[in-house]
Amino acid sequence: MLRYLVFWFVFRVLGRLPLPLLYGIAEIVGRLGYALAPGPRRNVWDNLRHVMPDAPKSRLRRTAKAVFRNVGYYYADLAQLPRMDLDQFFRERLIYRGIEEHIRSNVDRGRGVVMLSAHVGNAEMAGQALIPLNIPCFAVTEPVQPERLSRMLNSIRRSHGVEFMPVGVPSAKRIMRTLRDGGTVALMGDRDILGPKMLLPFFGEETWMPTGPIEVALRTGAAIVPSFSSRRGRYLIEAVAQPPIEIERTDDLQADVRTAMLEFISRLEAQLRAEPDQWMVLEPIWDAEPREPQPAKEPEEATV
Repeated sequence: MLRYLVFWFVFRVLGRLPLPLLYGIAEIVGRLGYALAPGPRRNVWDNLRHVMPDAPKSRLRRTAKAVFRNVGYYYADLAQLPRMDLDQFFRERLIYRGIEEHIRSNVDRGRGVVMLSAHVGNAEMAGQALIPLNIPCFAVTEPVQPERLSRMLNSIRRSHGVEFMPVGVPSAKRIMRTLRDGGTVALMGDRDILGPKMLLPFFGEETWMPTGPIEVALRTGAAIVPSFSSRRGRYLIEAVAQPPIEIERTDDLQADVRTAMLEFISRLEAQLRAEPDQWMVLEPIWDAEPREPQPAKEPEEATV
């Protein structure tokens, strides 16, 4: 109940604040989160060590703090989404590339599209780029507890027309139907949550990666379009749809899934190497023992 009330206050009260004040508060919360949440902080450090294996501690520390700051900005984005002026957002806060070439071109000829993304930038805000282009989109989200919080989050996310559902049997059926009808579905491919998975190399070390999005695309004949977003400063979001992943199909579905996944992982690695601070995953991706120095040895790493 407490968690729900905290998010209710953020979305229903703080979301009404002027943007500079709202994002200023979000930055403070991100700093406090880094200082006061040792578990997520260690997880972020471990994830970043895989992405930036040769980085000195000082750079890892700066990047980890930036991750927490961007998490704060992410929730500020959601808080103001229902009251956001879409026209102003499109003019002043959104840059998008590749959508016409790689998404609309497939939709216009009746081919479904899987927009395969990751927890970078803000996928919910980037998805708003599809609205002025009249490209209907259905997105699947990670369920959170309590259930009423999950419902509130998805209600906020769908404020302007992009459909959101928590992952589960109903959403799986909706995905298949949407793709077979030539529609667009947005899915995440950087973290194993539920569904099919495969042990694959990611930044040189094997870990479990979700294969459901690739598998459903191959089963339905949908285009697989890696799509990533990035934050530019506090307010600006850049959304980029990359060329589709094309593979030579065989009669072995799992082999094809692996081939396509390795291509997606290669593109994801390039994205994360370029902008590691944009990767907002607070859980351990490699299930490794976190290797952040303990506060007693490195007290400065818990400072804000």
